[in-house]
Amino acid sequence: MDVTYIDALPGRSMENTPWQQRAKASGLTQKKLAKLLGHAEITISRQLRGHWESGIPRHVVAAIVAWEVMTPAQREEWLAIVEKDAP
Repeated sequence: MDVTYIDALPGRSMENTPWQQRAKASGLTQKKLAKLLGHAEITISRQLRGHWESGIPRHVVAAIVAWEVMTPAQREEWLAIVEKDAP
């Protein structure tokens, strides 16, 4: 797989991207997102910052949008299910 890292590009802000802001605004931490998606926190951090040339993965965007539209009870249930099924 050919992967291009873009954090060295001039003028490219790596912090507080719109998806990072949306996740934070809805109370979705990188730690929770990592748990929900089964990735390491550093991977989630890189994905949210658009670390790869392909940008933020669609499954990460979908998880953030899902979190935004869920009620607090639904969020708790999702986390509980994931924690129960985690290895």
